[in-house]
Amino acid sequence: MKHIKTNYPRIRRIFLTSIAIFLLVFLLRWGYEIVFFRHDILITAPHTGMSFDGHSYRIRISNIATDQVTQKAITGESIVIDQKYEKTANIASVSHRFDEDHERLRALITAHDAMVQTENLQGLPGSQILTMTIGVMPQQFDDMVNSIRALGTLQSFTVNRVDRTNEFNNLLAHQEVLRKTRESYATLQEMGGSIQDMLLLQERILLVETELQHLGVDLGVFASEHSFCTINFSLREQEAQALSLQFALNGAATSFWWTLGAAVIVSFAIIGLLGVAVLGLWLRIQVGKLQSKE
Repeated sequence: MKHIKTNYPRIRRIFLTSIAIFLLVFLLRWGYEIVFFRHDILITAPHTGMSFDGHSYRIRISNIATDQVTQKAITGESIVIDQKYEKTANIASVSHRFDEDHERLRALITAHDAMVQTENLQGLPGSQILTMTIGVMPQQFDDMVNSIRALGTLQSFTVNRVDRTNEFNNLLAHQEVLRKTRESYATLQEMGGSIQDMLLLQERILLVETELQHLGVDLGVFASEHSFCTINFSLREQEAQALSLQFALNGAATSFWWTLGAAVIVSFAIIGLLGVAVLGLWLRIQVGKLQSKE
C-alpha cells in the first residue's frame, strides 16, 4: 500500500506531462490547419490550352537571344562568336488582388521595354485566369523575372536555357547551298534548251526561291536586332476563404484525430522499445545464471 502511494506522484507527473505534450502538438497542428489550409479553395475556370504550370501551351513563341562569347581558336588567338540561345522563364502565380496585380504587370512590361506577344484573359470576376507570353531583352530578363515573381503568391517557377548556335549555323549553311543551287539553275537557264527543259528548270528555280524565303523567315528569328528572352506567365485569381467558426471547428476535429493517431503510434513505439529492453535484460540475467552454475 505504501509502495502504491509512493509511486502515485510519479505516475501523476507522467500522466500530466503526456497530456501537456498532447495538447501542445494538438494546438500546433490546429494552427497549421488554419494558416496553411485556409486558402486552399481555388476558383477555377475552363482552360483553353494556355497554361504554364505543368499543362500544355498550344501557342509557342520562339525568341532567340544573342551573346558575344570570346573563345580561343586552335591557333591560340581569341575570337568572338555570336552565341544564339533560347531562354525561357515559366512562372505561375495565384492572386487575391487580381486587378491590382494585373495593373502592376502592365506597369512592369512598360518599365522594362518588354513586348506582349500572346495574351489570354478568361473567366468572370472572382475566377479570372490571365496567361501571357512576354518578350524581354536579355539584359532586362533577370530583373523582370524577379519583379513578376513578386506578383501574387508564387506557385511554380522554372528557367530554361537552350543553346541554338548549331541550329543557326546549319540554317546559314543550308541557305548558302540553296543560293549556289539557284545560281547553277540560272546558268543552265541562260544556256537555253527545249521548252520542256526550260519549264522544268523554272519550276525548280521557283521551289528554291520558296525554300529560301521560308529559310529567311527562320533566320529572322535569330537576328540580333530581334534578340529577346521569353517569360511565360500565368496568373489565376483566387478568393481567400474567410476564417469562420465552422472552419475552425473542422480544423480542430482534424487536428485532434491526427494528434491522437500520432500519440498511438508513439505509444506503441515506446512500448515496443521497452519490450525489447526488458527482453534484453531478461536474456542477460539468464545468461548470467547459466554462467554462475558452470
